[in-house]
Amino acid sequence: MTATTDRLEVPVGAGAPPLAGQSGAAMTFRWITNQVPTILGIHERHGDIASIRFANGRGGVLTRSPDDIKQLFTAPPELVPTSTANSPIGPFVGESSLLTLNGSQHLRHRKLLLPPFHGDRMRGYADDIATIANTEIDRWQAGELRKLQPGMQSVTLEVILRIVFGVDDAARHEALRRAIVQLLGLTERPALLLPTFIAAVRWGKLIGPVKRYAAQVDELIHREIELRRSATDLEQRHDVLSMLLTARDEDGEPMSDQELRDELVTILFAGHETTASALAWSFERLVRTPAAMDLATEAARGSDPDGVLDAVFQETLRNRPVVPVTARLLKRPFTLSGYELPKNTLTVISILGVNHHPARFDDPHLFRPERFIGEKPDAYAWIPFGGGVRRCIGAAFAQLEGRIVLREVLRRATLEAVHPADEVRKRRNVTTVPGGGALVRLARLTD
Repeated sequence: MTATTDRLEVPVGAGAPPLAGQSGAAMTFRWITNQVPTILGIHERHGDIASIRFANGRGGVLTRSPDDIKQLFTAPPELVPTSTANSPIGPFVGESSLLTLNGSQHLRHRKLLLPPFHGDRMRGYADDIATIANTEIDRWQAGELRKLQPGMQSVTLEVILRIVFGVDDAARHEALRRAIVQLLGLTERPALLLPTFIAAVRWGKLIGPVKRYAAQVDELIHREIELRRSATDLEQRHDVLSMLLTARDEDGEPMSDQELRDELVTILFAGHETTASALAWSFERLVRTPAAMDLATEAARGSDPDGVLDAVFQETLRNRPVVPVTARLLKRPFTLSGYELPKNTLTVISILGVNHHPARFDDPHLFRPERFIGEKPDAYAWIPFGGGVRRCIGAAFAQLEGRIVLREVLRRATLEAVHPADEVRKRRNVTTVPGGGALVRLARLTD
């Protein structure tokens, strides 16, 4: 994959949004190493919209305006295509990923991927998710101090391996699990993340040990695809890979092996780390918000007719969005927040900023799940899954998984904060996670 060579000029000058900082190199460093404070600081200083630029000369605008976001999400997709193909995640997920495709190919893949993640098929995964969660909880001991982030990563990775990949051979399951853990472990290290980020943006490729571990994961995924194609029970299987192998587009054509690989890696990146981080943040927030913890625990140990656990997960995604931004590339001039932006402006949509917009949320920095009890989230102010035709296809599955894991943990465990202060937000891969690993005390535990 080759990154674009087009130079996106920052729209500075008369009538343009204010420039957030003068040094592209400094902005790049802050964006990688301290992204959340950087974004919040820009909004605090400049309001809804500001110009930004990076070390490679690429620039654009950052907006948190719900009106801007609505305009971008509802515009014809060919006018505001995704820029993910030219982002650091592009080389990981590949050219045939929902995250990088645009136009008719994006629509084709979306239609092929939609059935496994909606309706009765998705709800059929609930029992498996609960079993996986309880297997993790069985490892815990009453009275211990435990970081829940690693446990949630184990749960969500097992969900991917069992429900998405459908790997039922113990040896192949362990080999794929180990390779994925090694790859993700590498990409969270700041010393490797910065050069990898720069190489991915500038040259559209992975480098060093990240490239080697990614190749190992690819080899194992292609082996699973090959083995599954020859399975005699393919039509009877219910894992996502098997369903994708039998899916056909409007012309009766199946997905190629490379297309399958790219979409499986996309699901891995979009569904494993993000959901694990959201769950870790849920527990980090709950142990520091006693009223919310009491409400959630009562719901987990009862029938939850009001959807309290859904509200807890939704408020977590608002208060601590695990992916702070998404982006679009303007293919024609647009007017956003009153500014005339030229064609080819990179427009970074501030998920973090709009989820904390003071005009849309009272006391936006406080954790209040009751905001969403009986209330449907605003489609243009609550956007942890993006929006429009590019809204995350696994959004409903992620919320199902979140609700079930919250229920099983709070049903069996009584959690307490170890330290009163909020855990800082730390960057891990493309997500932000609790800096202390969501450390809790397991005050009580039941079978």
